[in-house]
Amino acid sequence: MDLTALYSMAEKLEISYVTAVVITGLSVVFLGLVILILFVWAFGKIFTAKNKSVSKDAPEQKTAAPAPVAAPVTVSDDSEDEIIAVISAAVAAMGNADGKNYRVKSVKAVKNRPSRSAWSLAGIQNDTMPF
Repeated sequence: MDLTALYSMAEKLEISYVTAVVITGLSVVFLGLVILILFVWAFGKIFTAKNKSVSKDAPEQKTAAPAPVAAPVTVSDDSEDEIIAVISAAVAAMGNADGKNYRVKSVKAVKNRPSRSAWSLAGIQNDTMPF
């Protein structure tokens, strides 16, 4: 079929036929979107109700006991001592939550630093995270 035959066929279409096709197409798409929205809404309600019933059946979790007070740490003007104290406190709190005793044996500086800043790395990690 050549272009002139296609053009003459398009001339023969009546405006009422074209209007009916357009209205039918828009109606089907709109109805499909409404059905899809209702489907997603219903599943959201079902899973929310199921999640609430599962959380009611779960046993109550114990709240973590406060971390024990460690021996006083002498803090000098050097910020390394403060960093080591914070790391030690975090490790002690983590061990207390697990019911175990952890300790920090050594703290070493990172020799090979990444070429990007921490903010850049956080942005890349956030943007490449799977759904």
